[in-house]
Amino acid sequence: MVKIIILKKELGKIGNIINVSKGYARNYLIPYSKALYFNKYNINKINKKKILFLKIKKKNKNKLNFIYKKIILLSPMKLYYRCSKKGKLFDSLKIFDICKIFLKKLKFKISKKNIFLPNGSIKYIGKHIIYINLFKKKKIKFIINIISIK
Repeated sequence: MVKIIILKKELGKIGNIINVSKGYARNYLIPYSKALYFNKYNINKINKKKILFLKIKKKNKNKLNFIYKKIILLSPMKLYYRCSKKGKLFDSLKIFDICKIFLKKLKFKISKKNIFLPNGSIKYIGKHIIYINLFKKKKIKFIINIISIK
């Protein structure tokens, strides 16, 4: 048996130290970069990577918080579209269009996967609610008010 440090999730939590057979480590885990041998040099290497990863994660979280605050300040957003006399838009407002609007207003691209239209694409004037997922467990309720151009 030999001690190794896990580098891939498929074996367990990254950075954990486990015992495996010598052949499994030597012939599979080490050559395919799924693990490292347990020694002082590799432990220091892993600790440096963890510190760098935590710094990047913190920086990304701060950036998302900044964008979250900007999105909150934009709600409710007024959009002007051409429509029929009955209030139906000539061209419906889809997720792709909303992404373009946020890119213009925020100077930041929000992925189509992060925007949810509960009633499908928007086809009529009036107030509409959309949801934006920037964080895993936090949804932003965003109001879009569509106004007719005459």
